[in-house]
Amino acid sequence: MNTKKIYRSRNGSFYFTFEFIEKSNYIDVFCREHPSFNGKSSNPHRTHLFHSGKLCFVSGREPRTQRRAEQLAAQWAEYFLDYRITGNVQN
Repeated sequence: MNTKKIYRSRNGSFYFTFEFIEKSNYIDVFCREHPSFNGKSSNPHRTHLFHSGKLCFVSGREPRTQRRAEQLAAQWAEYFLDYRITGNVQN
């Protein structure tokens, strides 16, 4: 099953559109719309976002519930906003 959700940033200024795609034992998370990179690199090693829009999770640590997938999407969105301003990368 596929689910789409819109996330509004904590500061209320930015919106993200996420798509959650159920697999057999985890959920893939795709960011379909997000603010610009604000001149920062779109390299997946920096953004944790593949060019396909899929969020990068460590193998075996993918979200297994819809609730967890939405929590991680929101966490990533806030990271992305910080990255586009500061250029600071999280591991």
